Amino acid sequence: MFRSLMTVLTSRYTIGLISLVICVPMLITLTEVSAALWSKPDLKEEMDIVTGIGIIMIGWGVVLEERKTLREIFGLLDAPDEAWQTIVDHACHNYGVGQLAIGLMAEICIELIKIPNTIIYTGEVDDYLVAAGLVFVGVGALLLIRHVIVMFFLLPRSVTAAH
Repeated sequence: MFRSLMTVLTSRYTIGLISLVICVPMLITLTEVSAALWSKPDLKEEMDIVTGIGIIMIGWGVVLEERKTLREIFGLLDAPDEAWQTIVDHACHNYGVGQLAIGLMAEICIELIKIPNTIIYTGEVDDYLVAAGLVFVGVGALLLIRHVIVMFFLLPRSVTAAH
């Protein structure tokens, strides 16, 4: 039963659905945070939002990147459709690395603001750094939407089509 559950959780449709669900708060972040930029003196809440979304991007990126390892841990390797699963693993790995790197860049933008000004002076550019973090969230959302499309529609229907 546990193997069946893990097979479902690592399926391309489940991964695509989770990626789609993660896109929702990312898109809401783009509208909410961009509306507050340059209009509020304190951007603590907006910084927290971008940080939270960045952490989600990093976490989901790691999960995507390590789909094959998860399948190995739960004894799902060497199934009859292993060649097909390898194609899905490769797609997840690539999009996972992208999500991880972009999420880290969003985090770096916010962390630069948190470092004391005696070390890195960001006094007048806080809004720009939050905006840069927001751009990374937007790029991550686009990447994740593309990943959803690949998971649902663009993976080859058969292994022979991939060669």
